[in-house]
Amino acid sequence: MFNLQVLSSIFLLGAAVAVHATRVSNSLARNVLIVNDSDETLTVDWVDPNSGETVSYWKGEKGQQLTVDSFVNHTFLIRPTDVYEATSPLCPSPAHAAKQDECLSFPTITVSEEPTEQIFHVQRGLKVIKEEALPTKIVNDKVRLLASDIVFHCKLDADVALFKGKSLEQVYITLTECLEQRTANVLEEKNEELALEANLRQSIAHMAEDYTCSDPDRETTKPVRETTWTYQDVTRNVGILHDRPASQIHIIHDFISDEECRAIEREARSTLHRGTVADGKGGSKLSESRKAWQAGIKVDWTKESEGDLIAAVDRRIFEYTNHAMRGYNLHVDGQEDLMSIQYFGNGTDDPTPDRYMPHCDGDCDGLPHKTGGRVATVVMYCDVPALGGGTNFQQSNVFVKAQKNAAAFFAYMDPVTKLQDNAFTTHSGCPVLEGTKRIAVQWMRIGVDEENPWDSFDTNTISTKAKQLENFYSN
Repeated sequence: MFNLQVLSSIFLLGAAVAVHATRVSNSLARNVLIVNDSDETLTVDWVDPNSGETVSYWKGEKGQQLTVDSFVNHTFLIRPTDVYEATSPLCPSPAHAAKQDECLSFPTITVSEEPTEQIFHVQRGLKVIKEEALPTKIVNDKVRLLASDIVFHCKLDADVALFKGKSLEQVYITLTECLEQRTANVLEEKNEELALEANLRQSIAHMAEDYTCSDPDRETTKPVRETTWTYQDVTRNVGILHDRPASQIHIIHDFISDEECRAIEREARSTLHRGTVADGKGGSKLSESRKAWQAGIKVDWTKESEGDLIAAVDRRIFEYTNHAMRGYNLHVDGQEDLMSIQYFGNGTDDPTPDRYMPHCDGDCDGLPHKTGGRVATVVMYCDVPALGGGTNFQQSNVFVKAQKNAAAFFAYMDPVTKLQDNAFTTHSGCPVLEGTKRIAVQWMRIGVDEENPWDSFDTNTISTKAKQLENFYSN
């Protein structure tokens, strides 16, 4: 038994020293797994954090995966292999700033500080989905319990081997094989659990959607805290309904006046048309998931000094967003048009009422923000229906009842890490059953300006310049 104890002690001490040394010297080291779930061959380029230039790191066909021992804040760029020759660097040095933005339009993966393995799935259309990780404490506790269980059973196997007269070398082989097999089994089981937990949250949200929207007496969710905001000598009450670094949901009372609402309605009347949704290919399309009428209103900022009502309310939107999300530093140049949207109720028996099915206004995959992408939304309620028409945030358990002159504000990018929300601002416009719902919506973006306005990016947040570059290389 002495030999086995010595062997076990040496084995466990070596493992402990190795783990401790790794933690001390590589506190920023992270394990990253990139899975090619698309229908094409992909190339992963490492982006040099100093020069911005890229180095071709890996090429993988459909179904293949890459495991990387990387570090926090390191970035990898994903691109179709056939877009560029392997000998041509994708991103030029910072001195060639004109092309730097174009290369950044391809999706990137930035290693975060999360202590668990970070797994990214690259799907069709270069859409990157990050698997959701468990909270750190829960992960650490589970790891300790599992490690103790594995060591106990493997030492038991080694004891049996030693009792049967096996040599020290054979006992060592028994011990290591047991550790490898049991560890592999646990990893496979835990990966399945992680995927199940993420899917469970989404499934519960989908099941609760119809129930929440069908409750005519449902009021706005009770705030987690209340505050005020003063702008141009007017103080407004604000309820914070959801508060996370990468996702905020607020209700701002008396945000827009009746006069401002009527000005927006008049401006929109001549251009109302059926609402559209993103088609997944960079464009937009009509869809039964969004039944509404809408019209974009280009804000004339030259009239702001003259007291233009539309410019005044839009300025108020950006001022509140910069107040609530310090670090966004939004400006009005290059932003999307103010959108007037109308839903009409046709009675409780209407089988296909006007509504907007669950969706995200921007990317809500937990990945780094893409230049030019949306980061926040303000929905202002001008006319509220007699029945229905609330805004439901399924995965946050937050409901906003349509309230005249109020505004729902929600942001979906962490201003510090620049990581997007991980689906907590997924929301829907509940069916309008009786009456009319008129809202004004402003979507806000980071990375746009006069030279690169919002409409120079498609609905996948790919710049038209990058598309031209891609076409040039592909031809």
